[in-house]
Amino acid sequence: MSPLISGLASVASMVFNAASGGSSKSAATRRSSETADAEPSAVVTLSPQAEALAGFAGKGILVSQGKLDGALGAVQRGGAQSGGSAGLAGNGSSVSVQDFQEILTRFGADDAQKQQITAGFDANKDGSISHDEFLKGMASTSIQKQGTDFSQSVLQLMDKGGDTNGVVNQKEFAAFTTAFAHAEKGVAAV
Repeated sequence: MSPLISGLASVASMVFNAASGGSSKSAATRRSSETADAEPSAVVTLSPQAEALAGFAGKGILVSQGKLDGALGAVQRGGAQSGGSAGLAGNGSSVSVQDFQEILTRFGADDAQKQQITAGFDANKDGSISHDEFLKGMASTSIQKQGTDFSQSVLQLMDKGGDTNGVVNQKEFAAFTTAFAHAEKGVAAV
């Protein structure tokens, strides 16, 4: 079995387990978070499922959410799609710094965060974030590399775009990669 198929099977299993697990928030927790804006945690970690997605990024696979049903899809580096996946991927294209900063704004980044995160992703400083640069940046959020200021900034942003509980889950991780994939393809934000 190829590593890509094996990895996709693992993602499908994680999605099934997450969907059948139900909501982990109590009604009281939901009410309190609705009444006050939550502040991002000082240290944010990845859930095991999101860690797997960061591992895929390290292998050159972008995992994103499908438009219709929220299913996860994956595309290997170079745009080769695997077995009917509903993923979005780059074909050597890139996202301008301005478009990338618009994505960061949608996730709640302030100006300082936008500058730091953009600089971290734009490794070659050419004014755009390529598909590979984005994957390398997302891979840097894995547990082995989480201690850097850059990775913590990215994790805090993903958490802020979600439930702000100090743990980035697979949905929050995939939401960020999906936003990049849409910008890369020139698709309007969903």
